[in-house]
Amino acid sequence: MRLQKGDQDLIHRQNRAIIINLLRLNGPLSRTEIAERAGLAPSCLTRLVRELLLEGIVAEIGKSGSNGGRPAVLVALDPNYAHTIGVKVERRRILAASVDMSGTISGRAETRFEQTPTPSEAIAAIADLTRRLSVGRTLGLGVAISGFVDPVTGVDLYSPILGWENTPLRDPLAAQLSLPVWVENDVNALALAERWYGAGRSFQHFVCITVGEGIGAGVVIQGEIYRGAFGGAGELGHITIDPDGPVCRCQERGCLEVYASDRFLLEEARRLRFDGIPELAAAARNGGNGARDAFARMGKFLGFGAKNLVNLLNPEAVVLGGERMEEADLFLPSLEEEVCRHSFPAEAEKLCIVPAELGADGFLIGPATLVAADFFRLPARGGLG
Repeated sequence: MRLQKGDQDLIHRQNRAIIINLLRLNGPLSRTEIAERAGLAPSCLTRLVRELLLEGIVAEIGKSGSNGGRPAVLVALDPNYAHTIGVKVERRRILAASVDMSGTISGRAETRFEQTPTPSEAIAAIADLTRRLSVGRTLGLGVAISGFVDPVTGVDLYSPILGWENTPLRDPLAAQLSLPVWVENDVNALALAERWYGAGRSFQHFVCITVGEGIGAGVVIQGEIYRGAFGGAGELGHITIDPDGPVCRCQERGCLEVYASDRFLLEEARRLRFDGIPELAAAARNGGNGARDAFARMGKFLGFGAKNLVNLLNPEAVVLGGERMEEADLFLPSLEEEVCRHSFPAEAEKLCIVPAELGADGFLIGPATLVAADFFRLPARGGLG
């Protein structure tokens, strides 16, 4: 049976996508290696690679080592073919970065605020930062923001940190910039970045926990971000530790954030008469018992939260990130002890607890990767042209 024109076009786009993704994950490769891994006839592979070379998506970068025959020319994804923009919205600043096709940051910009910006102020700042960084071919913009996010509509449903509710971001930004826009929870974006380029590359099932002003978790199942039915999966900071405990900023009582976020450390610093968290950490490292106990308690409560996720989801790994990882040496031992003591034995023995590899840049690379992921997606009836 002869294929219809539409079917031929779809197969053509799918074969292009297969080649591009092989090079993204395994490149550089010779044409023979690409043909073997993609299951494509050499003649078909030659035409497709020529096409991708002409478009600048891939490039020839040298030759392989010789085993007696003629060295093969190697083909790789060209990281400079295009870039994506990643933005992270924080309480007093908005950070932005231009990210190339290999996940490397090539440019940065930021805007600071004296107080938490209104949604309209944030949207104007994001648009300005994106224009400043958009040089050459820009595939789109990804925005990472705290709280419950609906990635389908691009609406920030509720952010306790920012005090925003039902805030549309995707549509007004797309209208101003004439670019595709993705919006995602910031910890989910970090988990995606670690999955593609960092500590999560070796795992199909892991949880990325962030520690700092808030506490969050990005859940990766079978290599994909799990968002839940309404975008609220992973709000680890708002599980209940003590129903009669202090009021959290979400207005519930006794949330994990009350006992293990920066709020807890700042309260401990004041109680012990230190100026802030850096001074508290310095005292702990110098042997101050009160300061050391504060970080140990923080780690213990984080361990409670982490072990609940481990028992619930059975991940291969827990990846730890966020700004408070600068003090990981002070709280990580008690966290690990709690996870291993209270998780089921089989899971505790096999579980890996590892630091995020991308650091703070992961919060920028992650939203940019949302855009790249769409470019690399295997097409059904659209996508890679």
